[in-house]
Order: sequence, then C-alpha cells, then structure tokens
Amino acid sequence: MNIKTTVKKLITLLSAVWITENTTAQELKVFANFENASAKVLKIDTITQTIRITPAGKPDRGMPNWWYLKIEGIDLNRPLVLEVVPSAALVKASSNGQSKKLAPAWTWPERVACSDDNKTWKHSIPGAKHETYMRYHIRPSATTMWLAWGPPFTPSDAINLVDQLAKDHDFIQSLTLAKSLEGRRVPLLRICGDEKKRPERPAIWIQARQHAWEVGGSWVAVGLANWLAGSDPQALWLRQNTEIYIVPLMDVDHVATGDGGKNAHPHDHNRDWNDTPHWPEVASAQKYIRELSRKNRLSIFLDFHNPAASNKQQTLYVLHKSYMSAEAFSRQQQFIQLMIGQFGEIKQNLNGQRPALPHVEERVSEVWVLDHANPNTIAFCVETPWNIPEGTPAGYAIVGEKLGKVMEKLLHNY
Repeated sequence: MNIKTTVKKLITLLSAVWITENTTAQELKVFANFENASAKVLKIDTITQTIRITPAGKPDRGMPNWWYLKIEGIDLNRPLVLEVVPSAALVKASSNGQSKKLAPAWTWPERVACSDDNKTWKHSIPGAKHETYMRYHIRPSATTMWLAWGPPFTPSDAINLVDQLAKDHDFIQSLTLAKSLEGRRVPLLRICGDEKKRPERPAIWIQARQHAWEVGGSWVAVGLANWLAGSDPQALWLRQNTEIYIVPLMDVDHVATGDGGKNAHPHDHNRDWNDTPHWPEVASAQKYIRELSRKNRLSIFLDFHNPAASNKQQTLYVLHKSYMSAEAFSRQQQFIQLMIGQFGEIKQNLNGQRPALPHVEERVSEVWVLDHANPNTIAFCVETPWNIPEGTPAGYAIVGEKLGKVMEKLLHNY
C-alpha cells in the first residue's frame, strides 16, 4: 500500500469519526402536539439525520393522510431526510362503506411543504418513492423547521384572516358562522360595499375545506378574499354590486386535531347536506343560503376542494341539467366558458341525469343548494390541484383571483 492510498484512508476514517462525534452532539427532536399537527414517529436516526413517520390521524375522524410536524436540533451542514409511511389503519369508503387501507398516493405529495417560522412555506425538491415509504431530502434553512403534507392553514389562521381583513377594511365584516361540535369558532367573512344597495343585490356564497385535509381549498379562499379587498377594478365592482360570504374553513374540528375529515364518522361535511345536518356549520350555512334564496338573491355558490393526487388540472364538478332550471343551466354553461377563458383547459367531471331515488352522492352541497335556491342560482364544486409545483399559498392565491374575475365577468357582462 503506497503513502497516497494510506493518507486517503486515514482522511476517510477521521472524517467518519468527526461526523459521528458532531452529529451525536445534537439530538433530533420531533413534535406533533400543536394545532393541526399529525405525526407518529417510527424512527429517528441522528447520524444520518433521518426521521421516519406515519400520519397519526384517527380513521373515524377521516382518511388519515395528513401529516405536519416540528423538528428541532437540525444540523444545517447536512440534508434532513424525511421518510413517510402510509397509515396502516382501515378506512371506510363513502360510496359502499367497505373498509380498506388508504392508497399511498393520498399520503405522498411529490414535494414537502417546508418552513423555518411556521408561517412562510416553500417546497422541497421532489421526493423518491420506495416500496413502503416516500423519502424526501430537505435542505435545512434553520435548526428548527416545520414540515407538512401541504402548506397548513389552521382554524387560528382562519380567525386571524377574517378578523384582520375586517379591521383593515370598513366594507368587510368578521362574523361567526357557527360553533363546532367541539366548541370551536367557524369564522365567516362578509364583503359588501355600498350597503344602501344591499337588499336587492345578488349574493355569492363561497366555502372551503369541507374535507379537513384539502388545505388548498382554504388557500384559494384566502387568495380570493385578499383580491376582493384590493384595488383591482373587477374586485371593486364585485364588492360594490354584490354581497359576498366566504367561509375559509368549514371542518374546523378535524383540522385542529390533524385528522383527515373526509369519510369521517358518521359522515363528512360534504355528505351532510340534508334536512337534519349532523354538523352545526353545515346547518348554519343552510340557514344563510335559505334566507338569501327566500329574497331571490343567491346567485353563485362555490365549494372549494382538492382532487386526487393524479389530477393536475383545475377541475369543476358539473351537474347534469336535470338538477336545475333552464335559466340556471344557461348560466352554468356561461360560467364554464369563462373558466376556460381564465384557466385554459379545465377538467369537467360530468355526472349523469338525476336518479329517481337519491343515493349518498345526492347529499353533497351543490345538489342541496340547487334544490333550495333561486331558479337562476348556479352551484359548483371547484377542485384545485395540489400535487404540482404551484400547490403553494402563492399558487393558490392566483386561482382565487382568477375565480373572482370569472364571477365578475358573469355578473357584470351577462
């Protein structure tokens, strides 16, 4: 063995010793005991700076795909590695009630949402799929970081949003839609300029996050609300000529506890739209909608969601014309064309003719609204893709602004 080879081996050995001594000096710690957090730690390897987790959501509180954790003791000189294992819990499907494990795609976003202050979120590089887990490499930006399935938006964030906008603008009111079953406030935003014209102006009802894990719906609502409060001429026209209600987060209880919400027991919020709702926030929304419809004022109803992981297009659930009047169907088609004008190609999930006997899919919000609203009311479920680089607060805000422009064009020009 020559001197050069010996020196190389010695350097390698000393480097290994240095890494071991210096990495064991800092102990990685994981926390999931705060609002909206969810993570069951399976393994922590301080030497390789690897953390393995699985979602901690309870299956009776919705499909357990959401995860969100805080990590302390990070070495800034090495990558942080997060491995996510899907939950082994059995969950019930909404359509047939059968129990099975959740498909991994629901738990494995292509990118992790990362923050060093729990406020500003950015994406990691894409992760790598393995047979039983997804591995993400994160370049640390601080010794303490928060990682999540997507950029979190909590019940506290919803309250702060509506209260701050009301404080900053005299044409905005911060209201309470309901108290949840677990005693939490469900905030409601009302936007209405020129109150003198309120009795006859058309009304718009926007709601987001009937499924707790679908965090993008809340961020789209945030983007829409901030745009409506701004100086864009189309936003100004809308708030001067319509009355707009926005619920940025419907399922506050399951969001607060880090549960998935969708297919929760006895059913989730979007399967609760009947004459005797289980969830107080659904009952209260129905009360508002009935009153607006009684005055022949409800014009547009939009329910914001996220789709499956493989769906990368802006999506509308489009009800068959048998669910509505001829006038509403005509306005529905106008709305779709305006959506295409704003977004380019969109995905339209078309359902068939209304069945003679209602089934579980008939209990969704837009069906109930059309059954109880005015002859010209239109109602859509709007799904914004999350598993794309634009699945960030900034990307969702653009979607909210575009939806605002679609509504303005529909009401102003038709």
